[in-house]
Amino acid sequence: MTDQEPAQIGTQVANSQGIKGSKGESVLPGFDSLRLIGALTVILSHSYLIAQDTEGSEPLQQLLQGDKNIAGLYGVFMFFIISGFLLARSLHRNPSPVRFLVNRAVRLLPGFIACTLVVALVIAPLCSSLGVWGYFATGEWIQYISQSIITIGDAPLPGVFNYVGSVAQVVNGSLWSLQAEVLSYGVLLGLWLLLPSPGWVVATLSGIGLAILLQLPALAWLPGITYPLPYFAAGVLMWWLTQHLGHSRTLAQFCTVGLITGAILGIPHQAFAGFGAYLVVHLGHQTSPIGRWIERTGDLSYGLYLFGWPIQQALRQMLDLQQPELLFVLSTLITALFAWVLFHTVERPALCLRKPILEGLKRRIA
Repeated sequence: MTDQEPAQIGTQVANSQGIKGSKGESVLPGFDSLRLIGALTVILSHSYLIAQDTEGSEPLQQLLQGDKNIAGLYGVFMFFIISGFLLARSLHRNPSPVRFLVNRAVRLLPGFIACTLVVALVIAPLCSSLGVWGYFATGEWIQYISQSIITIGDAPLPGVFNYVGSVAQVVNGSLWSLQAEVLSYGVLLGLWLLLPSPGWVVATLSGIGLAILLQLPALAWLPGITYPLPYFAAGVLMWWLTQHLGHSRTLAQFCTVGLITGAILGIPHQAFAGFGAYLVVHLGHQTSPIGRWIERTGDLSYGLYLFGWPIQQALRQMLDLQQPELLFVLSTLITALFAWVLFHTVERPALCLRKPILEGLKRRIA
């Protein structure tokens, strides 16, 4: 969800967003649009879960009649596919582990840390049953900040979101996938360093992803990562395939049929890991009005994903909102404002630090 390649990062600072080729043309213009759409589907699904304590009446579930067909899940799968594709592409162009880690840290951590601080110091005390002073007096918010940053995960906060419901008191339920994404980065980098060629990396990672989809028990040693890893692996595989075979509209149409067939046969997740991954990458190469809008306003997808859940929880707590459609509209508008501020005050300035950090590390190593 959060990945952009070195070439894109440099252009983003100067151009707000997008990857430019040698002649100035956009190379991967559609990924920004897909990330934004994915973040909005997550907010949509969470609106039903938080407002009604179930996603049973969520539109995609109603349309496809199945508890596996949650729109937000496919948004998360799409994030992992895009990440796998872009990171494999980045490592192929420059396999330096130092560069890889710096790029990932600069892209991921500043926004996440800023979100953690805002949630712990602003949103949570306003939504705590202990009151603002009682909340801070416990000191548990200090432990929350440190634990969240160290684990890139979530933890409870005293009296926060204290309404009746199965997801009440869950401070930021979106962070499970962020943690899994970081673990996926580590798996890819480790395989890239250990195996003799990118082809071996693709084959190994694809095999692991397939084994997970087939629910082989031998893969139980991968806790916290098994659920989304097949889609990350699918993105890596799509990079290899498009690198060697290109991409075509005819194949995209075939994959659309395959995706629909998988949904009808009751294996939508497995179909999305294969057919859906190709469609995501194919659409990532297309232009769209959404992409042009993102170029003007900045990429809000990461901020939407980070702040969506806590803001929805705050609205549910403070306004007793139990209408998912209203919760979706209000939370999207408010979260978009938070995301815009985050991008322009934290994310984009942090991207400017990538080159100085790399140059500083190079001087130290030399």
